[in-house]
Amino acid sequence: MDYKLITRHFDSSDELEAHISKKINKLARFSKWIDHVEIIINGKDNKGNTEINLSMHHKKINAKATGGDAFKTTTEAFDKVERQVIRFEEKATEHHGRR
Repeated sequence: MDYKLITRHFDSSDELEAHISKKINKLARFSKWIDHVEIIINGKDNKGNTEINLSMHHKKINAKATGGDAFKTTTEAFDKVERQVIRFEEKATEHHGRR
């Protein structure tokens, strides 16, 4: 799966990149729906935030998490994205099944 990591106001560590790779691999089960993932992490003091923009077939999904360190906000944002992708998949398969 294609993804892009953008960090602002700090340099990402190897641990953070490994954490993100683990989360991306978790989303891989939805790879037939997902085209591209963009992860933007702002790290100012302890008030950082993470934004994830996910491009899917004919749909864009966005999730944001604010407050705390990059690990915490990244986990929260990926959890939000996963819930939205699951909801999308359920709707798409239900709709397709009714035809």
